[in-house]
Amino acid sequence: MDNYLKEIYISLFKKWVLFHQSKHYSIKEDEEKNIIIEGNEAIGHINFYDHEIIEYVLVNKKTQENEFYLHFQFHSFQHAMELFNEMLGLIKHIHKSSSLKVLLVCSGGLTTGYFAQKLKEAVEFLKLNMQVDARGYGEVYQIAQDYDMVLLAPQVSYLYSEVKKILKKQVVLKIPPQIFGKYDVRECIRLIENNQKEVGKETTNKEPLQIEGLKKSGKKILCLSLIRNRHRVHILYRLYDENNEILENKIIIKRKLYLQDYYDIIDSMLVHYPDIEVIGLSTPGIIEEDKIVSISVEGFEEIDIERDFKSRYSQTFVFENEANAVAQGFYAVSPEYDTVSFIFQPMVTLSGVGNVVNGKLIKGSHHIAGEVQYLPLDYSKNVLELHKTPEGSLEALSKTIASITSILDPQCIVFFCFLIIDLEDVKQEVEEYIPKKYLPDIIQIYYLEEYMLLGTLILCIDEVNEND
Repeated sequence: MDNYLKEIYISLFKKWVLFHQSKHYSIKEDEEKNIIIEGNEAIGHINFYDHEIIEYVLVNKKTQENEFYLHFQFHSFQHAMELFNEMLGLIKHIHKSSSLKVLLVCSGGLTTGYFAQKLKEAVEFLKLNMQVDARGYGEVYQIAQDYDMVLLAPQVSYLYSEVKKILKKQVVLKIPPQIFGKYDVRECIRLIENNQKEVGKETTNKEPLQIEGLKKSGKKILCLSLIRNRHRVHILYRLYDENNEILENKIIIKRKLYLQDYYDIIDSMLVHYPDIEVIGLSTPGIIEEDKIVSISVEGFEEIDIERDFKSRYSQTFVFENEANAVAQGFYAVSPEYDTVSFIFQPMVTLSGVGNVVNGKLIKGSHHIAGEVQYLPLDYSKNVLELHKTPEGSLEALSKTIASITSILDPQCIVFFCFLIIDLEDVKQEVEEYIPKKYLPDIIQIYYLEEYMLLGTLILCIDEVNEND
């Protein structure tokens, strides 16, 4: 489609969007000829830029978090419509789930279930914008991400410090015994309302990692890293210039990921920077020859590297597993270590490990080095069940650390695990399997993104050096 036709279609697309009105939101054009979609719980923007680039942004008013973000070069009316409908669907979802979500937690869920029912009746009678549910402590970490506030009954209030440290984005409170014992609904609602202003305050800002002395690539390199969580998929992407300086640093946020989302990022970046020569992509999964499988992201089954990327673009591509990329990134900023292992232990999927030995990333002949899911370890229960609680996570992580130590004997093992809050507990548990004098340094990290992007850049630079 030539540029003249694109301009016509974009103009028609604007009219098509403005035609959509609903009781859930209003749509209007602003002074800049961009589009604003505003509802009670979310506000969206559709911004139009040069080179037929369109940007979609959707912000949750309650949390001030981006629920949906992407930009793409307009190629077809159909694609623009599909993305718009995806954003509209999310606006409706936020509208339906806009109430303050409160989770009551006790040892088994029965006593709080009765209290929750009384609270629900009061909420309905008072017409409060609030949803109340009850669960036993064993389920709290699996479902708490769906709630704004977690209330601990007196019988589990001793876990307050642990729960608060793990659930950083939720407001965590103890129900006073005098309120719980009397099922004092009025005072419990007052407790909730008095703390409602704290919802959504948790924010984190991560600065890009820098390495002194990193060899200059001499080429523009685009790095893409896939980060998954319970509700959303993030693709972070960063463009480095010939001197490894950052030119662009952005992210897309969606509920489901499709191959076209990768194309949109690459196409829009190539519009502005046609001299990009290398593209690196770090992702969950196992690289089997020319395919990436076991990605564990909804909307993706596998990536066919040759079909999906190399045949479409002329750039050099570098693909790597997420854990390997993080291990490479951590090793690069930790010159005190020659050998590093990284463990990624998520709550809902199997663990993965990346290993850098004497400065070299170990991938294995089938690219399954670090796939600890294949270790025949003796767990007390199914390993995915262990991943759902702090106690189970400690068991699984400690056995993985012991296995890596006995096989590789690294100087340092670094790990990411949402449910681990005390590093000393990990060290003590590992000492049950490995004598203390043989233990490596054990380090916990709390975010992956910067290590992953840096590791991807380094792997791309290595690829450039090998080919030059």
